[in-house]
Amino acid sequence: MYSSKKLPMTLLPKSQGLKLQDVAINAEMVSLSVESTCPSACCPVCGQRTARLHSRYLRTLADLPWGGRPVRVSLRVRRFRCSRSECPRRIFAERLPSVVEPYARKTARLREIPRLVGFALGGEAGGRLLWRLGMMASPSTLLRYVRGSLEVAYPQPHVVGIDDWAFRRGRRYGTMIVDLERHEVIDLLEDREAASARAWLERHPQIRIIARDRGGAYAEAATKGAPQAMQVADRWHLMHNLANALEEFLLQKKKTLREATRTETESPEDDYATSFSAGSLTPNRPRIWYERQLEASRKRHERIVEQWRNIRRLHLAGADVHDIAKRLGVSRETVYRYRRMEESPEPVRFRHKRRVLDPYVPYILRRWGEGCRNGVKLYWEIRERGYAYGASNVARLVAELRRAGVGGSITDRAQGGVVLPEKATVPTARQAAALFLKRGEKLTTEQEAYLDRLGALDEALADAYRLTREFASMVRGLEGEKLDDWLKAADASKATRMRRFAKGLKKDLPAVRAGLTEKWSNGPVEGFIHNLKLIKRSMYGRASFGLLRRRVLGAS
Repeated sequence: MYSSKKLPMTLLPKSQGLKLQDVAINAEMVSLSVESTCPSACCPVCGQRTARLHSRYLRTLADLPWGGRPVRVSLRVRRFRCSRSECPRRIFAERLPSVVEPYARKTARLREIPRLVGFALGGEAGGRLLWRLGMMASPSTLLRYVRGSLEVAYPQPHVVGIDDWAFRRGRRYGTMIVDLERHEVIDLLEDREAASARAWLERHPQIRIIARDRGGAYAEAATKGAPQAMQVADRWHLMHNLANALEEFLLQKKKTLREATRTETESPEDDYATSFSAGSLTPNRPRIWYERQLEASRKRHERIVEQWRNIRRLHLAGADVHDIAKRLGVSRETVYRYRRMEESPEPVRFRHKRRVLDPYVPYILRRWGEGCRNGVKLYWEIRERGYAYGASNVARLVAELRRAGVGGSITDRAQGGVVLPEKATVPTARQAAALFLKRGEKLTTEQEAYLDRLGALDEALADAYRLTREFASMVRGLEGEKLDDWLKAADASKATRMRRFAKGLKKDLPAVRAGLTEKWSNGPVEGFIHNLKLIKRSMYGRASFGLLRRRVLGAS
């Protein structure tokens, strides 16, 4: 055992009037003897300062560990007599608020560390970390610290963002409110009903700007609960609504999307007969394989068409999405996709899956035609041209060429039964919508040519593309003054879905105009919602809303 009275006082809690009397260190524990030396103390009841000493007593406290060893502090404090005769507290013990709370058995700094760990990691993970740091606290203790902590008071907000978050996706939702000026979460609500958000806004009449999504609940809450505030429609949600409208519109233009992929040298193909013509590098694929794939594709398409007919029939009869999905046994996304399609879905084409070796196949065929039959040599040659994968792919191709008997000078890409994947694949409606929304400077030459062919084939698609580019430019450049002209152009366009999109914007026109003019958005709210998801999932879904709210507000 080692004892000394000369250890620096900086190892003790920071407080005036503490004196280190003795320290004892052994293999299991560090013991400190500390005494209070303040000449006077204030009565905790009346606040009168007095120096009339009554007695002394010993408090045993736990402190932060030293080198992994627990620390026990024997603190000798004093009792004083209150000098005010009318005070009901005649004798009191001196308070050391910066060192320890009344009646506590741990120093203030030892209580603060588990509290912070509880906010950051929760109960189970926080308990494991504290054990490794030499501090013992059960998961229940950590969560008790979190629940018992005082809520931090925040300044009255003037610019807030409001959005919903999923406590249990598809079943239970809450509301998050963020101060956009200070970038801090200021409250969580247990539901996303308009009444709850309205009540919260009524308690904060100083709010002047509310950034929200396009949902009707928060629009109603902001209108009734904060009529003095300007509502700002979030720009991300505006672009998301436009993307959904485009995808729904392009789902009805699959035939045009396919036709635009053909170059001038290509001729139209039948839907089924050529669906499997450019699918593989395997030479001499058996005919029966194609017939089986063709029959399976036909059956799938028949089921899809029948499903589309049933969804359309129920939708036109007035059934809602939930009832249709439950009755037909399909997802709601399928109902949303098919209910507005006026034409039956087209058959899905069997497409060639691009392989890592495809860009180097023309070079390998040319070298094969020149007489090079060494697969290892071909592998190292394409390695020098940027190929970064294994040699087994080259070995398989060389084996196929040998089995096909390909030799001599290859002038026809189909010679020997080897088919190269030169035909472009048809983009899906979502991929085409992404092309519409992509920045012009980021489009490749092939993508620009494809979009030009789309516009030439269908005037409605040309109008949709032009309107999409103009609207995206307004959103990115905050050019809200152009909104009225854009709405007029959308009303006069031949794209019916764009006209419906413009009609939806008119219902929320002041907020949309503010969203295209003001700098505020719901972007910070989305970021805090991601952080909330991390906290919620780390609690394994077993925490109450109150504990989750404490942790989120404490983390911010």
